[in-house]
Amino acid sequence: MRAGFLLAAALAAATAAAAAAPSAAPASAPDPGELARLSIQNELLQKQLDLAKGKDFYLLLDLPAKELSLMYRAALLQRYRVEGLEVGVPRVVYRPRSGSSRWEGRIWDKGNLDPARELDRVEIQAPPPTREGTEVEIKVPQTPEEKYPVPPRYHIRFAGGLSIEVRPPGSETTRGFWARLAEGWATWWSDAKAASRVEPEDTVRLHVVLSKKDAESLYRALPPDTKLLVIPPRT
Repeated sequence: MRAGFLLAAALAAATAAAAAAPSAAPASAPDPGELARLSIQNELLQKQLDLAKGKDFYLLLDLPAKELSLMYRAALLQRYRVEGLEVGVPRVVYRPRSGSSRWEGRIWDKGNLDPARELDRVEIQAPPPTREGTEVEIKVPQTPEEKYPVPPRYHIRFAGGLSIEVRPPGSETTRGFWARLAEGWATWWSDAKAASRVEPEDTVRLHVVLSKKDAESLYRALPPDTKLLVIPPRT
């Protein structure tokens, strides 16, 4: 748990820096902006420490570093390069709905795939006895790519209304015109219905662009009920 120890040490250092800020310049009042920055940094470190001490898998979406990391108890399992990010919120008469702010710097929980990945339980059974010298047919298991096909567009939906939409860049060009047109209309209609609800399913939607390989890897690797912490840009 060396990573967890480093997070605790960083949190202690940030707390000490925040406490020492007023005494460093006794002749003048402390800079409110600097104190606010240290306070935000302290809160983020505390939340990362809480996630590292927990027993749940979690995602860290680091906006400054443009990285999405799958973690467990401060151990890095997978890291994906974010090639693009767009933020969308439902609107009413071109104005954002209330409740769509403050999505950065907080812990979201119960993140699950939509559409869900099929989960199989593998049971190994011994083949029936055969005569001596008879060859037994061995079935080659499917590869993850064959067993878990990845949809061209999927979401990771979290309790509270945040959703991450994952789509690799240029995925539409791999299909024909009519297929792209049909999917485009279906996507538009689905988004329009979701945004027009009294209580929309997504209050905040993050459109995260990953490479095709990373998007497929994330879909196949994400455990159920994953948590999320979005690290905002540094000010």
